[in-house]
Amino acid sequence: MMAFRRKKNSFSTFLLYFDLIIKWGKEQRKNFFIANILMLVVAAMTSLYPIVIDYAFNAINNKNMQDLMFIPLVIIFLTLVKGLTYFYQTVYVGKIANSIIKTIQLNLYEKIVNFDVLLMSEFKTGSLQSRFINDLNILKEAVTRLLNNLVRDFFTLIGLLASMVYLDWLLTLCVIIIYPLCIRPIIFIGKTTRKHSLKLQEKISIAGAFLSESFSSMAVIKSFNLEDLQKKKAEKKFLDIYNKNIEIIKVRSKVEPTLEIIGGLAISSVIVVAGLRINAGHIDIGAFSGFISALLIAVQPARALGTLNTILQEGGASLVRLNEILNKKNIIISPKKSKKINNFKGKMTFRNVFFTYDRKINSLKSINLSINPKEKLVIVGSNGSGKSTFLNLIPRLIDPSKGNIKIDGIDIKSLDIIDLRSMIALVSQDIILFDLTILENLKLANQNATMKEIEKACEIADSHNFIKKLKKGYNTLVGDRGLKLSGGQRQKIAIARAILKKPKILLLDEATSALDNHSEKKIISGLNNFSKDITTITIAHRTATILDAKRILFFLNGKITCSGTHNQLINQNKEYKKQFLSSYK
Repeated sequence: MMAFRRKKNSFSTFLLYFDLIIKWGKEQRKNFFIANILMLVVAAMTSLYPIVIDYAFNAINNKNMQDLMFIPLVIIFLTLVKGLTYFYQTVYVGKIANSIIKTIQLNLYEKIVNFDVLLMSEFKTGSLQSRFINDLNILKEAVTRLLNNLVRDFFTLIGLLASMVYLDWLLTLCVIIIYPLCIRPIIFIGKTTRKHSLKLQEKISIAGAFLSESFSSMAVIKSFNLEDLQKKKAEKKFLDIYNKNIEIIKVRSKVEPTLEIIGGLAISSVIVVAGLRINAGHIDIGAFSGFISALLIAVQPARALGTLNTILQEGGASLVRLNEILNKKNIIISPKKSKKINNFKGKMTFRNVFFTYDRKINSLKSINLSINPKEKLVIVGSNGSGKSTFLNLIPRLIDPSKGNIKIDGIDIKSLDIIDLRSMIALVSQDIILFDLTILENLKLANQNATMKEIEKACEIADSHNFIKKLKKGYNTLVGDRGLKLSGGQRQKIAIARAILKKPKILLLDEATSALDNHSEKKIISGLNNFSKDITTITIAHRTATILDAKRILFFLNGKITCSGTHNQLINQNKEYKKQFLSSYK
């Protein structure tokens, strides 16, 4: 990461130009070509103004009425062409810039959606949102300015310089000697701006993460009377952003005075030299007027190019943060040559499986286990004993640090991830529903499901009756994360969604924890009928589930310490007995 930053610290205009336009703007090559032609026309029309002024003054001085009547038509033509081309150039540049940002957004979203679960945990939600909104907006401004200034303003200056040489080469030499004096300060200002901008984006990300956390934790904030504390934290974070913005403004504001002073020196030297040359008879008043006009017209594009460096440095800082995500590589990937399970039976084996968080904490240790096809397995253990981690290994949400897991004799790492996960349905402790209708949430598991199949799945999950009582039934919007529904209702819909997937392996991680005993018994009964031909692994929290289990795995400190029926375990294992008596009775 640091090496990448060092490499980009001298983020030249051309590097950003090629990196963004060529890499992300492939679809806009035609528009890019048209926009550049239009910008060249704008530059050419602007460059002709000083020549026209020179002719106008000469015509007035010579009292040439024929030329005086012709010059206004030329000016109208130049302004009309420039106005039209300027309009279309702005539209085309807008299309290009927004297309590039859209492409980056799509790639960024695709990258994040495909992140490994552990990789995703490295970033806060608010920080990721900040990259999508704040960083991309800054980058869009940089791209827009880059496309406009680099071609249009650069060639406008070249054209004006040519006009100056045509009018008087010695005065042009004065300008060429003086204006480069501002290059070094502008580059220094740009680099300083970039350092501050990178820190600003990081502070905005931190503030975004704080806001996201606050808005999703309102019940906790209110129940513990944390409003004042949160307000103080917010004030500190917003003050950090304010201070960093002021620092950037102070640095950026040095560009205009620098250009103003250099411009003043240039005009002063031109007036002195021009006065001497007019008195000596080397140039006339028309050429002098045209030259001054060219110099004044050049101020705007020169300033635009001068301030461009600071904008590009801010865009460069945003690009560094975006590349931080885009350059991340997933560990959990499908093999290039994947295998397929042609005749699925469902036998699972775990051989010497370990899982370690951050290479420090062993969440699972030496797991050796065989699960028979269509077996109904129940997992019991205290919090933090590795139960959920064990389930997450099966659909490869995480991979073992050591050992292997096989289904029907094939290592799951040899299977295509999509094929593997299509066979598995997981209902976790944290139920997430999308801000869609109930029907749309259910159909995420099976887009081709008929209404009859959906209703049957909901009947098994004991959700059909409460859904039908809602005003809009299955077309009811569930709200952000499904919060318009109760915890129990969300769990029922999640279970129905898993059923609708028609999995070969069903994983239930305390999937009925929010339900009352009556609802749980009804769902368990329905699931028993539904899952006759599938392998089911359930993390249990209720006594009834444990007592009815034909095989229980007891997890303790990341290990399976014993397995068997409830009666066997309670008589043979003191830790299990202690756990059961303290937690389940």
